Amino acid sequence: MAKSDNEGTVIRHHLGHYVVQTADRVVMCALSTRLRKQLEYPEAAPGSRRRRVQSVRRVRVIDPVAVGDRVVFSEGADNRGMIREVCPRSNKVSRRASGGSYREQLLATNVDQVVPIVSADEPVPDWILLDRMLGIAEWQQISVALCLNKLDLADEAWADRVMRPYRAMGYPVVYTSIISDVGKEAFYDLLRGKITLFMGASGVGKSSLLNWLQPGLQLRTGPISKATGEGIHTTTHTELVALDRGGFVGDMPGVREFYLYDISPEDIPVLFRDFHPYLGGCRFRDCAHVHEPNCAVRTAVDDGDIALQRYESYMRLRERP
Repeated sequence: MAKSDNEGTVIRHHLGHYVVQTADRVVMCALSTRLRKQLEYPEAAPGSRRRRVQSVRRVRVIDPVAVGDRVVFSEGADNRGMIREVCPRSNKVSRRASGGSYREQLLATNVDQVVPIVSADEPVPDWILLDRMLGIAEWQQISVALCLNKLDLADEAWADRVMRPYRAMGYPVVYTSIISDVGKEAFYDLLRGKITLFMGASGVGKSSLLNWLQPGLQLRTGPISKATGEGIHTTTHTELVALDRGGFVGDMPGVREFYLYDISPEDIPVLFRDFHPYLGGCRFRDCAHVHEPNCAVRTAVDDGDIALQRYESYMRLRERP
């Protein structure tokens, strides 16, 4: 790195503009055209189960820099700069871009954990979306904790029942409600000292939870659509929010779809943590766990060792990753 260069972390990204936090200041940066066209670096960390090293090029990725990236930039006048280099990543969270595109949409990088958020109601839980988000975390080997929000709209017995399969897989679960003020201390404990990415459908309460955890933040929130029963987008960009009690949280826009990027149907079984004990135990080495005889995964479903809901998510992902 040249003497005139600086290094920092991207903490906010919106419409091609990047806010970079250094050790002592914040700099507004743009992305060099040369970097956007030629950016190419290894994505796979040592020991990753992924079988190939990814390359990021203009035609494949919507934006080559994401919140969480460590970047090298040249500083100009008026506290502005130009990003010249992206440092190697420890992980990334991405999806296939919406609208029929087969390009990659980066959501965040270099996170310590992801917290998928599901609401007890308004909107109703989308378990398939949750399983897709868990699959991305498994693929990237990122730690996960689950949040069941809006507990004021349900009872705890129901919550225990629907979250039991996820607890059995080893995922920590926290129940929260900003209405009844439930779960705040447990949530602080999960987030303290870590870089966390909140994920979830529109309307599940990601921004409301952050306002609750960090008084004075005043992130925009919105109501549930009466016509569709789904959340209305209010967050329009992703940014890292510092918590007074320690840690950073990435608040990203809500999603209604989460299609996997560059993952083949044959890779889908390893995205399901509850399948792992049974993989390799089938009659056929290339078992798809769909209709083959003597399939260890399907036997585990029949025996109740794998939840039927999870197996149904697997079938949906295999049909349309």
